[in-house]
Amino acid sequence: MNMMLSMVVLLIHAPPIPESKKECHDSLDVAIFTSPRRAQTRQTLSVIIASEHPFPQATVSARKPDGTIIEVPSWRSSGEPYGWVARLDSPDHGRWRFVLASGNEIHACQTVYVRKRTGRAAKVTPEEDPVWDSRLRWERDTENLFSIWVEYLFDVPVEEEPTWRPLHVVLRQPERNFLHNHWNLREDTKKGLRLRPDCADFPYFLRGYFAWKWRLPFAFRPCRRGTSRRAPTCGDLVTNLLPATTDLRVTSFEHFIRRECGGRVHSSSGRTLPNAEKSDYYPVELTRRALRPGTIFADPYGHVLVITKWVQQTDERPGILFAVDAQPDATIGRRRFWRGSFLFAEKDAIPGAGFKRFRPVYRRRRGDDLSIRAYSNSWITKNENYGDFSTAQWDAGPDAFYERMDALINPKPMPPKVFFRAALDALTEQVRRRVKSVDAGEQWKEKYPNRVMKMPEGAAIFQTSGPWEDFATPSRDLRLLIAIQTVIDYPKRVVQFPNRFIIPAGESPEAARDRLTGELMAEAAQRTFMYTRSDGTQQTLTVADIINRRTALEMAYNPNDCPETRWGAALGSIEFATCKTRRPQEHTDAMTSYRTWFQNRRRPVR
Repeated sequence: MNMMLSMVVLLIHAPPIPESKKECHDSLDVAIFTSPRRAQTRQTLSVIIASEHPFPQATVSARKPDGTIIEVPSWRSSGEPYGWVARLDSPDHGRWRFVLASGNEIHACQTVYVRKRTGRAAKVTPEEDPVWDSRLRWERDTENLFSIWVEYLFDVPVEEEPTWRPLHVVLRQPERNFLHNHWNLREDTKKGLRLRPDCADFPYFLRGYFAWKWRLPFAFRPCRRGTSRRAPTCGDLVTNLLPATTDLRVTSFEHFIRRECGGRVHSSSGRTLPNAEKSDYYPVELTRRALRPGTIFADPYGHVLVITKWVQQTDERPGILFAVDAQPDATIGRRRFWRGSFLFAEKDAIPGAGFKRFRPVYRRRRGDDLSIRAYSNSWITKNENYGDFSTAQWDAGPDAFYERMDALINPKPMPPKVFFRAALDALTEQVRRRVKSVDAGEQWKEKYPNRVMKMPEGAAIFQTSGPWEDFATPSRDLRLLIAIQTVIDYPKRVVQFPNRFIIPAGESPEAARDRLTGELMAEAAQRTFMYTRSDGTQQTLTVADIINRRTALEMAYNPNDCPETRWGAALGSIEFATCKTRRPQEHTDAMTSYRTWFQNRRRPVR
């Protein structure tokens, strides 16, 4: 992403920017927003345009207070929805007029007055005023703006493997967060908000932060956790109309989102039944429009990801659907959609895990009664602002789900090896991310050298709190094992779905499968990574090594073990010789009894 788009270009052939305020307007289909809430000369002004239409030739232009017309270079979203973000450092004092135009055709226009300075927002009265009151509505323009904000916030070149820790680190970057200090309360500085969500909290923190900035309604439901036989069920709405806890807007919001929301939502909140009305999310169609940035993916085992960006397929490169997630140690990282990281429910599982969007809520006042209500499934289905409610994801099981997604991400057939290398790239990313997790466990042991990290019992190894949740890797390792198996099985897809591939003339699908199978380890051996051994030296491994060590990785998630064991080094090998710490025998006994979950590549549903 071009991190600062504040250059301007004087236009010789300027678009017809309206002189009259009456002629300058936008719409729900093409809306212009500006941040901060009150523009001033001492703060960067962000101009964000959210559109239902692509307008491939459109540019952002402005009439300055002195009458000069300029073009403002802008970042563009991957669409859909379609967005432009233009930024101006230290804008001149006075009245600005911004337009999105294609040649002489104006799509939207907005007038903004830039002050020399602006006061801060008024304080709130604890126990009387709400955390925040809502003034805008969730509809096409604000939903599109939310999607554009999520994509812009996490937009990083394809070849990079970004991480942030924790969430407030990325929110404090004004070049990424165009809502940075939107309230002019220094809310996104080092002394401002501190947000450390885990994977279940993460989507709520994003949605809540955005709603607070734009004074939109926000709500969540406390839910009962589900089981393998019973889906989660949820209670009544908790909303932003709760009384403020302090007179400081920032402190009151932080308490609300961290304590009230973060303390009550959990991994089951996203897995309610597809037709459930009392739910924070609703299921969507498997279409490009519905799977927009900000849409979540909840898997059957409690993990949640947030879609951030689509990368279009080209003649040389497969398409990519990117998402971000939060780990127990508060690290935010980017993931690409594939079977190895987006786990869909098995045929015999209770449906509910899958792609979903936040259920829209609205502010209702009747007399003295002010409340936040949630829209029903039927309203979402019929309303022109949404219309994407669907339970079709669960119609035909996981194989059909993954094939529908693959066709959506890569609508054009390509040579099998191109897709196969993309799968190996995704596996490589997962392996390299695990390095940081193992290192974090080693840092904890250095800090507490005489302590043994307590291991939970049974399925709680996947869901607990404290150091084990932060530094053990049972969930990550199970996903890694599934990813390894996905790569091993990938050549079979050429025979199962030959129409998805361009197979060389004269070669049968079976021959192409056998060729890919033979090339698997050679391709995997070209992808390397390093981890730190117990003596501080670096050990280089390949993805082929990890594939060969998959059996050892079924027992490699315990942080009490040395990193050599965590990476599957064989007893008696030169690599293992530097190992200094081993897990207690009682941990080994327990892990042996739990190993069937890893051998079957399927953990107990929660």
